[in-house]
Parts: sequence; structure tokens; C-alpha cells
Amino acid sequence: MKKHLFALLFMLLSGIILTSCESLEDLGPDSIYDTWYCIEMSEVYGQTNYYVDLSKHPSEDGKVILDNFYNLGLGLEVIAELSGLYLAIPSQVVDGNTIAGSGSIATDYKTINFTYTVDDGGEVDHVTAQFNRL
Repeated sequence: MKKHLFALLFMLLSGIILTSCESLEDLGPDSIYDTWYCIEMSEVYGQTNYYVDLSKHPSEDGKVILDNFYNLGLGLEVIAELSGLYLAIPSQVVDGNTIAGSGSIATDYKTINFTYTVDDGGEVDHVTAQFNRL
């Protein structure tokens, strides 16, 4: 009886563990809502590496919140519009910086490549960035 109970318990726990693990093959549009590692190349600052959090906008469908975009700091948010594998960043002012650009999401949802400009009122920075899944 103990052997059967142990075997049943083992199979049950194995099933729970296997179904709770996220497979990269199962990534889809909602998987972009996560923390990403950013490798940014700026004409002004050179290469900078930092983390960015992407989350769903709480009240507007199709909009994405990018927290710490351009390494502006936690709590400073840029809003992007999501359409398929494309993110549009309409011109917006965040902490005195006018930011605009776009990004494309890889079909495997493991990287997002951005091109954007940031105007702090004194100079315009032209930037490319690659966001990588952690």
C-alpha cells in the first residue's frame, strides 16, 4: 500500500511541477509584460545597460507602460501603443524629456528592438536599444 501511495504522490507532484513551468515555446503577446534587460546605445551617453518593466495599461487596451525607459528612473513611465509585433511610442514628455520612437517584437517574444529620440530641451539624443528577456 505504501508503494502505491508513494507512486501516486510522486506522479501528482511531477504533474504539478511540469504544468507550472513556463515554456519559452508558449510565449505570446501577453508575455511582453515582464522585466527586460535593456542594452541601449545612445549618441549622448554611449552604451548603457539597465532594466525596464513593461506592463499593461490599467485602463486603455492596446497600451503598454514602459517603466524606467531610457533609464529615467523607476516610476517614470513612457506609454507605447501595441499593434501585433509593433510598439509605437507617440511623442510624449516624461520628466522634461520629449520621447518618440518605435519598437519591434521578435516573433519568438525573446527580444524587442527600439529606435527612438529623446529631446531634453538642449539636445536631441538618437538611441537604439535591445530589450532581452530575462
